[in-house]
Amino acid sequence: MGSPNGGTHNSASSAENVVQAQNVLGDVHIHGSPGTPARPSVVPRQLPATVRHFVNRTVEQDALTTLLNGRDRTVLVSTVDGLAGVGKSALVVQWAHQVREQFPDGELYVNLRGFDPAADPMAPAEALAGFLTALGVAPEAVAATEEARAAQFRTLSHGRRMLLVLDNARDADQVLPLLPGSPGSLVVVTSRQRLDELVAHHGAQRLALVTLTRDEGHRLLASFLGDERLVDVPEAVAALVEHCAGLPLALTLVAAQATVDPDVALEDLAAELRDERDRLDALDLGGRTGVRAVFSWSYRTLSPQAARLFRLLGLPNSPDVGLDAAAALAGADQRSTRRVLAELCRAHFLTRRAGDRYVFHDLLRAYARERAHADDTDQERAAALQRLLDHYLYTTYAANQQLAPFDELPEIECTDEQLRRDFGTYDEALAWWDVEHASVLAAIRQAVALKMSRGPWLARAATYPFKLRGLIDELEASATEGIRGALDCGDRRAQALLLGSLSAAHFFHREFDAASRCAQSAAELFAEIGEHDWEAAMRIQLGEAFLESGRYADAAATARYALQMQDNSDAQVAGDGAADSVLGLAVAHLGDFSAAFTHLHRALDTSSDQFLRGFTLARLGSAYRLAGNTDEAVSSYHQAVESCRAIGHELGEAANLTQLGEVLHAGGDAGRAREAWQSALAILERLGHTDADIVRNHLNALDAADPD
Repeated sequence: MGSPNGGTHNSASSAENVVQAQNVLGDVHIHGSPGTPARPSVVPRQLPATVRHFVNRTVEQDALTTLLNGRDRTVLVSTVDGLAGVGKSALVVQWAHQVREQFPDGELYVNLRGFDPAADPMAPAEALAGFLTALGVAPEAVAATEEARAAQFRTLSHGRRMLLVLDNARDADQVLPLLPGSPGSLVVVTSRQRLDELVAHHGAQRLALVTLTRDEGHRLLASFLGDERLVDVPEAVAALVEHCAGLPLALTLVAAQATVDPDVALEDLAAELRDERDRLDALDLGGRTGVRAVFSWSYRTLSPQAARLFRLLGLPNSPDVGLDAAAALAGADQRSTRRVLAELCRAHFLTRRAGDRYVFHDLLRAYARERAHADDTDQERAAALQRLLDHYLYTTYAANQQLAPFDELPEIECTDEQLRRDFGTYDEALAWWDVEHASVLAAIRQAVALKMSRGPWLARAATYPFKLRGLIDELEASATEGIRGALDCGDRRAQALLLGSLSAAHFFHREFDAASRCAQSAAELFAEIGEHDWEAAMRIQLGEAFLESGRYADAAATARYALQMQDNSDAQVAGDGAADSVLGLAVAHLGDFSAAFTHLHRALDTSSDQFLRGFTLARLGSAYRLAGNTDEAVSSYHQAVESCRAIGHELGEAANLTQLGEVLHAGGDAGRAREAWQSALAILERLGHTDADIVRNHLNALDAADPD
């Protein structure tokens, strides 16, 4: 492909050209006698041609343009880095063509081949030789050594205003000899690596190029295929953009396939990309142009330790991974793991987020998993996933010790002391859970799918933290997966415990019939295996479901039966006062307020379970409300709100604020009722809970009654 000046050629295919400018094969040569200085009339114009299909990255181009304002003060250097195929070269070449007229002494371009599939990275001496001949030095006059060539280049570029594009650099050492020595020029470097040394020691401005947004991805497809081909299949187009994860190279390859064979439906192309295991195959046109091939060029530059960790990080299904989880996968300490993670981030195989969290681009995850299955044995992969599962199991246990010391968890043998972790405070444990709960759920699902026997026990350990934070959909998924794993492993005790967890999830979803069935099944299974203390605990859960569904007599009878069972048992796994709490509100609904307040106050006096205490205070408020004692009801609900807030039980806090608002409104205090409902709504909307509709209705009714 010829340049506008006719002297430069670009060997890239059209698909590659969108994301990577290729080799410049011709330079401007001015031949003369050895040592002849460059003539002022020699103005090299080496930029490759711009690409046809380019999504205008206005923000990034503006960031490059701002550098021009300071070029009289020093040699300006900008580094543009990003993962393979993200469009670094296309961006820089496009922008350079727009500003080339501001550089009257011309522009120099070189592909440094930092990540070339077939050739070694270009030595700085070779690049300097090309620059010198482009500036008028006869080939025989080019100095012999790299150091001498660099000095020669600085001499010839002194006082000139030039634009240098150093494309596809491997590292800073490859770039440093190519920098001019005097102000006035601008150097733009692209690399798949973060060139931190240029930033730290040479004042380079770093621009990290990210993937395209959904709208940008749609526009790129439209530039290839035309809007008319996309308009009738919006779902297929959305799927293509999603599966390509905003990577311009991937979108270009999809567009190329659709262009070559216009009879292929976009729905069919989207279907080929749907399965992660087949996605790289669908994005492989063979040779150097496929996503797999482009990723491989960078992969082979990694150290052995980084390549291994990259592969292992592709095994989990979690949305991201923390430092401690990465160390568990690697079977290494956190300090050495952090160094390897830093290497992967510099190479744009990972992106680091706040709090030592690391995330993959979707296509890189697929490539990492593919490499793990190709380069690691079954035993190595299984051992890594077992270490990760044990890490989450031990740490979730440790979190429970802080969050719920009353929650009896079965003892688990620790097979690797390096994976053990303790939390010094309640807040530390809660903060860890808030960050890791999605990864824990992913680990449960993966462990069950792989029939790992500890998977169900991780689901059991996760039950209380899920409840505490109001993550009820996640609790239901965890319990359901755990039950399936327990059935696969023949672990009846784990099955019974997780039926209780599933009952709790249905209870919080206000699906009381389903909650009753699960609690009943759990109680029966515990009875069969002779664990009558746990049978009593499940009877209490059954009573709670009866209570909330209005079956007050059944709730009272069930709670009394549970109390009798606890009296006859040496152990008690349900929280002290749990049965009294249910029984108290049940008999209040049945009109026996004397017995109701006796049971409820006894529950408060005996309970050490702060989670249960919030429920009991709410039930006490409901009992006072039934008895017509508004002041005591308001006081009890206030205490329930504070109790839930103190332990981070947001769903319970919202439920109690809702009931507090109802009591205040019934007592004629619409202002305070509104405040309580607004606070409840904010929590429920953040949690995505369906009870938000109930609170909105309350607030709408207030607005309708008082439009001012």
